Amino acid sequence: MRRQGFTFGLLAAVISLAFLWVIAPYSGAILWSVIFAILFTGRRERLSARLGGRDGLASFLMVLLIILVIILPSVLLASLVLAEAVQVYQNARSGGADLNGFVENLLAAVPGWAQPLMHRLGLGSRPEALATISSAVSGALSSIASSALNIGQSVLTLVLAFCVSLYLTFFLLRDGSSVVEAMARTAPLDREVFDALARQFASVIRATIKGSLVVALAQGLTGGVIVALLGISSAPLWGTLMAAMSLIPELGAPIVWIPLTLYLLVTGSVAKALILAACGVFVIGTVDNFLRPILVGRETRMPDPLVLVSTLGGIAVAGFNGLIVGPVIAALFLTVWTLSRREGPSPS
Repeated sequence: MRRQGFTFGLLAAVISLAFLWVIAPYSGAILWSVIFAILFTGRRERLSARLGGRDGLASFLMVLLIILVIILPSVLLASLVLAEAVQVYQNARSGGADLNGFVENLLAAVPGWAQPLMHRLGLGSRPEALATISSAVSGALSSIASSALNIGQSVLTLVLAFCVSLYLTFFLLRDGSSVVEAMARTAPLDREVFDALARQFASVIRATIKGSLVVALAQGLTGGVIVALLGISSAPLWGTLMAAMSLIPELGAPIVWIPLTLYLLVTGSVAKALILAACGVFVIGTVDNFLRPILVGRETRMPDPLVLVSTLGGIAVAGFNGLIVGPVIAALFLTVWTLSRREGPSPS
């Protein structure tokens, strides 16, 4: 009997691993369907009540809302940014970027005490600076252009992933409560432990989306508008970069607007540089402080160092999806160890 139980357990483990291997290519689509279901279940329930309990219709309308409010604007923004990136790359390749003038202004602005540091960075003389900056700019722009090309070549894969995600979102919105209940009955955990983990999972998802993605979008939009008003080219690209960097805790949009400010200073646009620096500190920087308490409220709050490390680690492991996966795993890690300390074996 014991041997049969061991064999069945081994078979279940092998089949489970095989199942995970099969669905791995669509792990991102599954993740975002779960995220959409968590974020929109409350709205679906209220809409269903207004429609007389027609859960299927309410779920379908929520999927349409997700398409119109989230997916279509994201696709349009991505297309615009990629077009801007390709244009910048083509301008740089055709000589549109005046690197000679930039290098001359840079070397003229460097004080004497900073010359040794400039030499160590490969920026000490005009030929060295031109070679270093040209290499860095070419590498960055080539990477952006390659990414755009890869995205263009995998459009069919992206469309299929979107369809899978929306399909799963519909069923999770309609049948999510029964799915969670089935998982609770099947999982080899006490119901209290399962409920605690489920609550933490949902709470971190909501906090991460509202406290990171929404705030990042607001900062990117604000930064892009400021850059456009200052007459700086490729404003959508700069705004998107600010939004992307804002997703990294403790670092954020200054990674973008500070180098852009220095570039404006070096190229002689002192007024624009001062305005951008002031807006970066007093406008873009305060968006996070203003919006995050309103959007997140009392939801899960982890230590800032843990958020930073788990976010960067998640990005390294899972790419863009790591922005969600990293903090969720970190929060579940804290929850599991908190429960184990609370419910550890009693002394004999």
